[in-house]
Amino acid sequence: PGSIVWHVGELRHEEIERCRWLTFLTQINTLVWEDGKADRNRQVAETLRKDYDAFCAFVESGVHQPTLTLDKNWVATIAPQAFDYQSPARQSPYLIRAMLNLSYSAERVGSVLDPMGGYGQTLFECVLRRVDGTTLEISPAASKRSAENLRKLLQRLGASFEESHDGTRHLFVTHGTSQSRYQIINGDTREAHRYLPNQQFDSLITDFPYGVRTGSRNEKLTPIPLDELLNAALPSWGRLLKPNGTVVIAYNLKTLPRERVVDLIQGHGFRQRFADADLRERISGKIHRDIIAFEKA
Repeated sequence: PGSIVWHVGELRHEEIERCRWLTFLTQINTLVWEDGKADRNRQVAETLRKDYDAFCAFVESGVHQPTLTLDKNWVATIAPQAFDYQSPARQSPYLIRAMLNLSYSAERVGSVLDPMGGYGQTLFECVLRRVDGTTLEISPAASKRSAENLRKLLQRLGASFEESHDGTRHLFVTHGTSQSRYQIINGDTREAHRYLPNQQFDSLITDFPYGVRTGSRNEKLTPIPLDELLNAALPSWGRLLKPNGTVVIAYNLKTLPRERVVDLIQGHGFRQRFADADLRERISGKIHRDIIAFEKA
């Protein structure tokens, strides 16, 4: 196979089937096929949506104009799922999927850390991509629910796995053609490296809660400003990233201006990626998420 460069309307669906790599700029407004258009255009659109689910992710999450290079051999395995994990926030799984896509650089990501893992959405995406995943979550209840959600997903997929739990850590190890590890750790993200000694990850992604909270596992969680949390957590996060590892975060635009968030993260030794891309997503009338990507300098 190889690569094909085309303009909309010039690519046949048969060529997509033969091509291993697909690189495109998501000009969302030009990828709308109206009633009455030729069947060939519809077929191309459906092939893109079916085989390159990351394309769907960027459409659904409102992420505009990043350039993506995707390997069909693994992207095609990410079929749309019935995301039945329990999350009171009900975030769209497409947001996490888009963030994971943005975390990819020249090579495929092999391990992912979400240092504010919530109810396990990042782990769901890791399972679907056969990527090792680890989450850290301050809430014991959320950590427990995350383990329940992950267990249900693995069972639904018919995966063979072993599960262990030592009080603050759930570990799931799958068996088959390849072995994958998924960890759920109950702990404070500001001390993430202490929970994961001698471990480093290819990518770190996290969707900051709408109201960020912190505290010990046994005390009532209290609100903490986003800038304070970033300053406290970034040194620990950096220690857990491999050289040139990537960071992708989503946060509520109303909590801090984008420029302030970028300055904070760059001040801890990270370089911004996709600086010119507008990656905002509107969750509701009051909540606007922004996505920012970085790499370890």
